[in-house]
Amino acid sequence: MHLIVSPAAKAKEALELLTNLYWYSKIIALDSKRKEAEEHWLQSVRLRPSYFEAVEHLIGLLCGNNRGEEAVNIIDFVQRSLRLPKPDDAHDQASETSSNTDRESFEFIDTSSESIALDYERDCESLFYSPFVRNDEDHSVEPGFGSSGFSVPGSENGRILALVHAKGNMLYALGDIGAASRAFEDAVLISAGQTYVGIQGLIRQIVNVLSREGSIGTAFALRNPTVVDTPLPLLLPPDQALQTARLVFTNNGELPGLRFVPGGLAKKAAISTTSNSLLSLAKIFQDAMSSSNSSQRIARMPSGVGDILALYYLSLSLQPSPSTANNVGILLAGVQQPANLRGYAQRDTAALPALPGIVPGSGVALALAYYNYGLNLDNRHAHIYTNLGSLFKDIGHLGSAISMYEKAVACDSSFDIALANLANAVKDQGRTSDAIEYYRRAVAASPDFAEAVCGLANALNSVCDWAGRGGVVLDHGKQDRWHVDEKGMLAESKMNALGGGWMKSVVDIVAKQLKDGSTWGRGTLQGQVFEQLFRQLEIADTGSLWLPEKRANMQNTLGKWAGCEWEGSRIVRLIERSTKRAMHRWYQDKYVKKNILPASYYPRALVPASLSVPTAPTVLPFHTFTCPLSAKDIRMISQRNALRISCSTLRAPWMPTSVFPPPPPPSPCLNIGYISSDFNNHPLAHL
Repeated sequence: MHLIVSPAAKAKEALELLTNLYWYSKIIALDSKRKEAEEHWLQSVRLRPSYFEAVEHLIGLLCGNNRGEEAVNIIDFVQRSLRLPKPDDAHDQASETSSNTDRESFEFIDTSSESIALDYERDCESLFYSPFVRNDEDHSVEPGFGSSGFSVPGSENGRILALVHAKGNMLYALGDIGAASRAFEDAVLISAGQTYVGIQGLIRQIVNVLSREGSIGTAFALRNPTVVDTPLPLLLPPDQALQTARLVFTNNGELPGLRFVPGGLAKKAAISTTSNSLLSLAKIFQDAMSSSNSSQRIARMPSGVGDILALYYLSLSLQPSPSTANNVGILLAGVQQPANLRGYAQRDTAALPALPGIVPGSGVALALAYYNYGLNLDNRHAHIYTNLGSLFKDIGHLGSAISMYEKAVACDSSFDIALANLANAVKDQGRTSDAIEYYRRAVAASPDFAEAVCGLANALNSVCDWAGRGGVVLDHGKQDRWHVDEKGMLAESKMNALGGGWMKSVVDIVAKQLKDGSTWGRGTLQGQVFEQLFRQLEIADTGSLWLPEKRANMQNTLGKWAGCEWEGSRIVRLIERSTKRAMHRWYQDKYVKKNILPASYYPRALVPASLSVPTAPTVLPFHTFTCPLSAKDIRMISQRNALRISCSTLRAPWMPTSVFPPPPPPSPCLNIGYISSDFNNHPLAHL
């Protein structure tokens, strides 16, 4: 059957037919009918963007054909056509951050070794729930009209929400992370109501409400005594986080934007979509803040881990999810708090797991609580078992860590991260042969997984198993002259001009990691960040202002660094240099000029909040002698590790805003000490 449509003459009647095409969707599986169905639905959407059934069918068809960009354009058209004028453009302005120093309270971890999961359904055909279609043209008198920010009645808010959420998913899959975050933000605000100025307005409301709720706000109200006015992230156990929606929104936590959505499946689907939008947005923020890749950063960066936690808390309260609990656990496991601030009273401490070495109420203790909560929702969640194992390993419970990794592998036998972590753990127990087996399985599951490849190479080296080692061509064959094939036989490097084997894989991985590391921090020195850092360096160096000539020279030098390779490395080294200058000034004032001044006269330049902690190469400095690496690569590996340690330490919440007092002059000699608590990877342990 062919439908003939005349948009000019019979638009209204044609729309009635075009949009009531459920039966037609059953036959579009026939290739000959797909194009015809697409044309009809596209014409219907152009004539009436508010006919969501046609929009949904068209989006489903495009997604089914892997035409995500076209589907995004259709949703953009619908949004532009239906969007109501705003009283002001405040929502479009870049959001102000609510707690710029939250980020200083969190040591970001490399998400390549942590597992962050999402719950949303990826099948575009099932993204929408369409209970009915409205055929009348004037909806402005219907309840809740325009409450979503679009010219649709309140009963249709769930459908426009589903469209915007689907748009975010497609943009994320296409790699446009910034646009995806804006789409998820729009989706959240449709449900939360249009009274907030951007997502930061909603975050501020969540934090303010939870902070007023007695003991719920205790953690947030605490302050770091060594840092002026530094709010800590809002730390809540799972049972309190589940109350977020009820406390933030009236009517027992009902989302204002979904008030008029019909009950039943439509309402449940809308709430679920809102929760998933919050989860996706928080996950994007989490990745952006921990990423050392400037291309993954987004325009509206969150102010810190506290903002991300607020979004996760609301998501969890709307729809309890093991994936959300897992992501919250990852965040909380990295929260650093001074020991004297951890002992605050918890209303439900009995519900939190207790283990030796874990302080109740600390980020680690709460992370453990969220992991256990997630496992109560899904006891076969491999990602949670893996992250729980990593938490146990970090606090010294190696046996428990191995048990968790084994459970993760039992849930998913090809989970490369769990296999590699299990291999690392059993190797620490001295079970090298078992570790090799797990490494091999991890490499088989993911041949490009750097940690598994390098771990396997190191383990095979340690037992002198050279079969398959291969080798590299270094210094025209003068170094690493002999290679080993799969049968364990020797071959000269000149026989293979390119090299091969697992040793070649390790060297290639290191080369790529070092090259990627050169872009760390690129784009940091711009706008307000540039001005703030410049002023801090000036005060640290002189205590006042530089002379005009030096000031111009420094501005010119920093300007040349902006947007170039090694920008992040240069920033950290310059901050360390300024710290030495401030300490030298203090020494001169105190011991030479005999001028005693308070510590505030010697401030420390701070690492910019937008500069994440860099990742280190997989091959550690004290393992480089086992690999055929160039002297330059060995030096750069040590430099990258030093940068990570330095940047992580400078961002720690216990670091004072002033430099440490200088030691007195030698009398008669200067005592130098070395302290280390890392007995597992201590350099002397490898001798």
